[in-house]
Amino acid sequence: MDLKNAGIYVRVSTERQVQEGYSISAQKENLTNFAKGHDFKVYDIYADEGISGKNIEGRPDVKRLIKDIKDGKIDVVLLQRFDRLTRSISDTQEFIDLFKEFNVDVWSISDGGIVDITSSNGRFMALLKGLFGQHERELTAERIKDAFGRKAREGYTLCCGCTPYGYRREKGNKVIIIKQEEAKVVRRIFKMYAEGTPFTAIAKTLTAEGIPTKRAGQTINIKKDGNVVGTKTFVGVWSPKLIRLILSNPVYIGKVRYGIGRKDYYIGDGHHKPIISEKMWNKVQDKIGRIETKVHTNRPKDDVYFCGTLICGVCGKKLTTSRTIGRLRKDGTRNLFNAYRCVNQEKQICTARYVSHIKAEEAFIEYLENNIAEFDSIEDVVIEEEDADLEEINDIKRLLTIKRAKQKEVMNLFMAEKIDYNQFKYMSEELDNIIQANETRLSRLEQDYTKKPDINKAEISRYIVDHWKLLTDKEKLNFLNEFIESITIVNRDTDRQNGKAEILSVKFYC
Repeated sequence: MDLKNAGIYVRVSTERQVQEGYSISAQKENLTNFAKGHDFKVYDIYADEGISGKNIEGRPDVKRLIKDIKDGKIDVVLLQRFDRLTRSISDTQEFIDLFKEFNVDVWSISDGGIVDITSSNGRFMALLKGLFGQHERELTAERIKDAFGRKAREGYTLCCGCTPYGYRREKGNKVIIIKQEEAKVVRRIFKMYAEGTPFTAIAKTLTAEGIPTKRAGQTINIKKDGNVVGTKTFVGVWSPKLIRLILSNPVYIGKVRYGIGRKDYYIGDGHHKPIISEKMWNKVQDKIGRIETKVHTNRPKDDVYFCGTLICGVCGKKLTTSRTIGRLRKDGTRNLFNAYRCVNQEKQICTARYVSHIKAEEAFIEYLENNIAEFDSIEDVVIEEEDADLEEINDIKRLLTIKRAKQKEVMNLFMAEKIDYNQFKYMSEELDNIIQANETRLSRLEQDYTKKPDINKAEISRYIVDHWKLLTDKEKLNFLNEFIESITIVNRDTDRQNGKAEILSVKFYC
């Protein structure tokens, strides 16, 4: 007799790793032995280590499990506990629908065996497991938040992720101590800024002198959609942002803080020794406070109309706007230089250089002039009704139908006194939130959705080449938003003055 293929799923979140019986290895061993005892063939083990179960995003192996279920490779899913799979009631419902659709059995050995998803009562009990898991996760988050706040109020630096530059913390010691080599750099940064050196100049000076940052030499994984796609090694380049963070951190005058940007923000005296004096701190904060605050939005300005359209030719990320204000003229005015930079450049992931707005525009027109003949040879593209927007509209409508039916099911359970009021209220609110969010999204899509006309790329290119200089900045922005989906660009030359921008491709909406 053919054995059923079992997919073993194990997960441990960082806050549970220290608890006995929940380690990854313990779960694997228990579930593998369980599979052998029940004549299941272990097809694969799916493990998400150190990841919360609050949702599916960021969990590569649960996504791999879902794919294998849809591909018909899994007959049985084995879990240590049901909340290892998810701690979200909405995701619980999605998993129930998935298991029912592909006829997959679910066993949770700590919850008493097979999970019944064939009957309404069984599905309700599974939803309750998801509800309790979500409630426990929220309580855990609140306890961690309270513990952090209490630690700060007791005068201990949190050091979440990395000890502040200039300090180190020995194992087993809650109080950070001064690291003299780095402390000298901190004092120098404060002194340079107080004497009038801007953030950018300080960063360039430290980088040129080869002074390492706190994370220099460290290697981390780069993830995309929860999957590791590469690694990044910090090379120790100082950035203006890092300089400002150091200059704004009260840890250097012996303070601790917690809850930046929140209502429960706290700052108080710490047990550690300060690196700089309060007099220097106040002088620097007064100087930082006089910096003009600029509000940035995702909406591109008229004078940088390529923003949102340009794509980095090195790493594939979108380019964002970079504005440089020139020196003050005698008449009180300043030059404004617009350029575009890759968002991965500051993260030290991408080596792409800045592209000035003027050179980007020149390269765009040159590209269209050189490729009009090629566009003319391409058949016009006709947009059918079944495009991506329409598919999403239909998907949302199907989802809303399912969720509204679930609302009725929850109401029937409450009327039949199978759930109490608190359970009914909680499940109803979850469903209401999902329905409202999708109704809002559906309304926007239906308003924006129109059947696009046939697109003749050659005609568009000729129009741009012949009339571009006659258009206002706002008209250029509207034109790009209407017809151009993306422009992939690189700066080919290392010479900032003579660097030449090159367009690799232009993608029209089609």
